[in-house]
Amino acid sequence: MHVSVIISTLYKRPEEFKECLESIIEQTVRPTEVIIINGSFDGSWEAVNKEFKNIFKKMRDAGIAVKHIPLPGASLPHARNTGAKLGKGDILLFLDDDVVLERDYIKNLIKVYEEYPNAMGVQGFITNRINPNNPLIRFSFLKFLWWLLQRGYYEVNVHRQLPSLSEIIPYRVTRVITRESLSGTNMSYLSGVFKDLKFDERLKRYAIGEDKDFSYRVYKLFPASLYQTPHARLVHREAPTGRLSSKQFETMKQVYHLYLFYKLFDQNTKNKVIYILGRMGDLLLHSILLVTSGFKKERAIKVIYMIEAMWLALSNRNRIKKGEINFWWDEVS
Repeated sequence: MHVSVIISTLYKRPEEFKECLESIIEQTVRPTEVIIINGSFDGSWEAVNKEFKNIFKKMRDAGIAVKHIPLPGASLPHARNTGAKLGKGDILLFLDDDVVLERDYIKNLIKVYEEYPNAMGVQGFITNRINPNNPLIRFSFLKFLWWLLQRGYYEVNVHRQLPSLSEIIPYRVTRVITRESLSGTNMSYLSGVFKDLKFDERLKRYAIGEDKDFSYRVYKLFPASLYQTPHARLVHREAPTGRLSSKQFETMKQVYHLYLFYKLFDQNTKNKVIYILGRMGDLLLHSILLVTSGFKKERAIKVIYMIEAMWLALSNRNRIKKGEINFWWDEVS
């Protein structure tokens, strides 16, 4: 099976991106092509293009075709859809520009498609995402509280997508497991999936939740077809540059999550209660962090932003339900 790798970047974290591309070159099974969607619009690409052109040559010398597509200001969903249209592989692998793949990542990803004929999507395992000493793993009371507030919690070999838009996340994966949604950090799909579905381009800019939205729709259309393998391993550097401000992030999160709740889940009483509990859980978590931090200013501001964003989403719920979801940018820009 041939693999097309698709990466959307703003070139705002060039060191991490170079490390990502080097890890692709070092794969034991290399992709047929790497499609880079260049969304930069502020000179970021021009500042680094010489060194990246050298890496592109190295990739071509290794037998990997490189397509570099300028798409200034493109949202993440628009960039992913563009890459999917251009991809010629049987498998389309979407990566963040700050991940580093272990050498057998692609080999072990392909293996899942070969061993599970019903697979429509597969992701690997991020080795540095969850600290095993996390209190939600160590203390049963906290796990129960997070379950009660539908904030999501950690399990072994179990994944669930909750109507609150949180997830039950497998902090340890010992075998290939099924999932209900995939992480945009590293997610792959059979190219045929894109005959039926596209990423939602109503979600703009960083587009919080676009990965959950697309993958959960795949899950509903093709039940039990999404997988995660512990053998395709990677590190997510989570570089801080190129991300939204705290207020922008929180406002986008609350508006887009409400939109996705209306879009993806049945509007019955149970799901509505779960969604409300999830928002209460968010607020409780950050209120606890505020108190335990000694009322640090940045924690207080975070809680204020969250309350403002929740109110903005709630007071515009009818617009959001209709898909009018980008009014929020005027509120925070």
